[in-house]
Amino acid sequence: MTTISTQLRSYKELSKEDQTRLFFSLPPEAKAGDVGAGMGGEKMDINAVVTLQQQEDSYAGKLYLFPPFLCFTSLDRKSVRFTIPLSTIRRVERLNSRTGVFALSLVLWHGLKLVVQLTSLRSTNDLFCDRLRLGLKTQLQLGQMKLTKSFAGTLYSETLLQSDSAAVMESDGADQEAHSNGDLAVKPYGEDAIDAGDYAKGLGSEFKFPGDAKKLREVSKIKLWNSYLRGHGRHLTLLRYPQCTRLIQVGLPNKLRGEMWETLSGSLYLRFSNPNVYQSLLQEHKGQTTMSTEEIEKDLTRSLPEYAAFQSDRGIDALRRVLTAYSWKNPELGYCQLYVGGASVLVAGGLM
Repeated sequence: MTTISTQLRSYKELSKEDQTRLFFSLPPEAKAGDVGAGMGGEKMDINAVVTLQQQEDSYAGKLYLFPPFLCFTSLDRKSVRFTIPLSTIRRVERLNSRTGVFALSLVLWHGLKLVVQLTSLRSTNDLFCDRLRLGLKTQLQLGQMKLTKSFAGTLYSETLLQSDSAAVMESDGADQEAHSNGDLAVKPYGEDAIDAGDYAKGLGSEFKFPGDAKKLREVSKIKLWNSYLRGHGRHLTLLRYPQCTRLIQVGLPNKLRGEMWETLSGSLYLRFSNPNVYQSLLQEHKGQTTMSTEEIEKDLTRSLPEYAAFQSDRGIDALRRVLTAYSWKNPELGYCQLYVGGASVLVAGGLM
């Protein structure tokens, strides 16, 4: 007789709303009493046509309001999609257009402008606008809009797109080539303002990334991504157009890889919605030990012995923090040896 596991017995098919949230990589909906619960507004979806500033191409699809997020996908569900926190929207205005056309102009926090034409009935359009207004007002009252700038400072794309981005690209290319030739002195984080900025760097920035930068065409990739991010938003406000898919297929620059992993997987929105959870976990359980933490200590020095970062105190400490924090966050799973490989990649890429 076959035994069915408890998880399979309690399995329920995802609802349509859950499938949509999963498609847009939205964080789990906060429950009553949780931090972030009641962040304003009712959910709604509406037919719309989206046009990016200074571009002729328009994409018809569906616009979703999942407070505190605004999402869009084209009709084919692959050409264009985006997930934007309402706190990154700086201005919304009704455009004076021809009779029968209901269009909104959305200006995002870094200046990108989206034109959204609502194509439903007038009463439905008005209702959507009312709910969007309520969601924006709630974000303002909660102080979320003030957090966007400081959060963005932890991401490499902000350093890349600053006014002297040409110098940044040249510096990145020089660093990568020097790493490949083995003649770059190891520097602590934040020592070089152009190279580092204030963004969260991974161990790869100090102990070098794998591969030959010239063969990987790092400088060319950075230039291509610099151009795309300038015209299509970045991190929290990234618009995923067909060019984005092609650039991902070509390959991500080493310094941008961690940020893009975080953005495309949706974990960026989770971190933005739950600030300082990682640091709080480490502080709350500081000095405590469990069977999981004891097993972690045994495996730290055995992780990727061929990579210099994990043979150094700083690399081992970073890996210890990630594995320990996860064991406290998810005590039912705790720790297993397979976690070391995944955590090592995340730490090296700058995600932790």
